[in-house]
Amino acid sequence: MTVFKGFLTITKRNLKMVFLYIIIFLTISIMTQKMLGPQGGISFERESLDIAVIDRDGGALAKGLTEYLSAYHNIKDMPDDKSILQDRLFYREIYYIVTIPEDFENKVLLGTDTLPVTKVPGSTSGYYVDQQINTFINSVRVMTDGGFSLTDAIAKVQENSKESPQVTLIDKNGHGGSMPAHAFMYQYMPYIIISILCYTLGYIMIEFNKTDVRKRMRCSAVSDRAFNSQIFLGYVVVGFAVWCILSIMPIFVYRNDFLTDTNLPFYLLNSFILTIVALTLAFFVGSFLKSEELISAVVNVLSLGMSFLCGVFVSMDVLGKGVLTVAHFLPVYWYEIVNNLLAGNKVLSSSQMTELYQGLGIQLLFAAALLGAALVLRKNRAQAEG
Repeated sequence: MTVFKGFLTITKRNLKMVFLYIIIFLTISIMTQKMLGPQGGISFERESLDIAVIDRDGGALAKGLTEYLSAYHNIKDMPDDKSILQDRLFYREIYYIVTIPEDFENKVLLGTDTLPVTKVPGSTSGYYVDQQINTFINSVRVMTDGGFSLTDAIAKVQENSKESPQVTLIDKNGHGGSMPAHAFMYQYMPYIIISILCYTLGYIMIEFNKTDVRKRMRCSAVSDRAFNSQIFLGYVVVGFAVWCILSIMPIFVYRNDFLTDTNLPFYLLNSFILTIVALTLAFFVGSFLKSEELISAVVNVLSLGMSFLCGVFVSMDVLGKGVLTVAHFLPVYWYEIVNNLLAGNKVLSSSQMTELYQGLGIQLLFAAALLGAALVLRKNRAQAEG
């Protein structure tokens, strides 16, 4: 087992890099889960702005509009001075100014004039206030046209603004409508698995591919079959160790949430098959690289490229159609398809199970193709060297 021992010896030299990537992976996945996971259910909230209302009318309608806006925003007491208002707007002490003109009722409610407003340039929140003002004026106009007095119409509109809508979320996916926290960790796992295995095994294969080492192996009592078997065993040991470490991490971070997930076996199976793909990819990369300087460039292109194209760093929901078409020809895309399926459904239907097995099967086909290409490449190189 000389080759296997040498394989493990070289692996130990790269353990610092392995643990560095694991720390990076853990940090990214937890930070992403903290930002997107728990906040997903409260990301759409009513926003309150600091606004100024310049009331030049003083009538009931003007006071009603001011009170209506105060239910949604913070009304700042500002003087009716254009230079001061512009100064406050410039320094973002206020974000919106609405000026209520004299004879407001006849000009705006009964007429066709619009309220003069000033807002921060390029601010989308200003349109939010525009919509609220239009809602107030249109509601009062409809009610007064229907026979209500102006006072009653204003009171009714203000009363309706204080009522909070009751929203009941339907739990269609079994996860309360949200993505499980541990699914974020598995979403980012391809980048780490591919990086760790391609870097570590790439450095090892470069050592064994050196001309002096190959000549010594040919002169030794170790046959080509024994050499390849021990190399294969080394790949299995390293790959299985990395997969075990990354599979244990969600247990420590999320504990019962992860252990009680009914899709737990599929998460493990999907990541295990991805590890096989990463091993064959590392074997392929190590079969043609001859210098350590090239490893960093090639591995970064492979890991980062597939991560951005296949929905690891950027959700598939925001990727363009062309990008997704290209991603179909990459194994990480099918891993993410399976992971998104597991994250979005606590219980899988028969059609979803078919889609899951399809994604797993295609990943295995990619692994077989990479392994075959690597073997052909190594055989051609051996024949060329005589």
